[in-house]
Amino acid sequence: MASSGGNKTEKATPQRLRKAREEGDFVSSRALPGAIQFAVFVALIGSTVSGWGPQMRIAFSTVLTRAMKGEISVEEWPTLLARMSSGMVLPLLQILAIIWVASVGSHLAITRMAFSTTRLAPKLDRLNPMARLRELPAQNGMAVLQAACLLAVMAIVLKSFFDAQAADLLRLPFESVPAASRQVAEAVQSILWKAAGVFVVFGAVDLFQQQRRYQARLRMSKEEIKEENKRNDGDPQIKARIRRLRRDLLRRQMMREVPKATAVIVNPTHFAVAIRYDSDSMVCPVVVAKGKNWLALRIRQLAVENEVPVIENAPLARALYDAIEVGRAISPEFYRAIAEILAYVYRMMGRNLQR
Repeated sequence: MASSGGNKTEKATPQRLRKAREEGDFVSSRALPGAIQFAVFVALIGSTVSGWGPQMRIAFSTVLTRAMKGEISVEEWPTLLARMSSGMVLPLLQILAIIWVASVGSHLAITRMAFSTTRLAPKLDRLNPMARLRELPAQNGMAVLQAACLLAVMAIVLKSFFDAQAADLLRLPFESVPAASRQVAEAVQSILWKAAGVFVVFGAVDLFQQQRRYQARLRMSKEEIKEENKRNDGDPQIKARIRRLRRDLLRRQMMREVPKATAVIVNPTHFAVAIRYDSDSMVCPVVVAKGKNWLALRIRQLAVENEVPVIENAPLARALYDAIEVGRAISPEFYRAIAEILAYVYRMMGRNLQR
């Protein structure tokens, strides 16, 4: 029976998705930006053609009027051509610029502002003809299916349009030229808007399919997710070893402070707390080491070896062990008890407690 860890059944983790985006692998669609370009073109051409026609008539009439007056010199042609282009070429350039902005904006919106040059880098596997031939059936089959559906829908749209506009189109020969031109322009714009709607719907479907393929391609197995969590959180064995080494280091540092302690307060067998106090440089006593069981015994041994007074006070030793961390000053509730111990130690050592 195959292990379930090898089956890619889990959704991609945020880290996997982020890594894929950094490598230039993100959801993209060619159909939807193209549909948006076409819709923007239809919207712009409908508002531009109405003003474009009169400008073209003015430009041509200017040239013809000038030609009727006599031969046009070589020096005049640039001026005439500039007048014609200002009314004909500039609107086209504006339309192209807006369409380009719409194309780039739609692409960035679909990819969530993702842009990568890694796809432009040459890949040797793309040059393998056998690999490309193996991919052709799947790619071409889907493309042919989409094209067939698109043609069928467009045929239905065109048929419904001609059925609705048949009577008006048959009356065109009896209309005046301006009226017929206006009617034809409205009919063409209506067809273009319907086509743009169809393209946008197919583009949205293509984006949905690309999203599903992308998620399926990046699916992970349970084993891969476990390995990723290990890389993020660290190997438990390594983390345990680091904690152990850190604990040993802190313990060695703590044990080096025991010979400098002023006194060691002990519960005879279970707890030991070493405190240090210097009346000239310290405001209050500080716990420099503490331990229980074996560590308490070791602190007591070091204290005896270095002639540090050992005071047995079981309740105080246990309370200090629970309440005060190593390196912290004694809290006010212990001042009285600690002061009595220090006073006893100083009398025993023949010193005066000056503070």
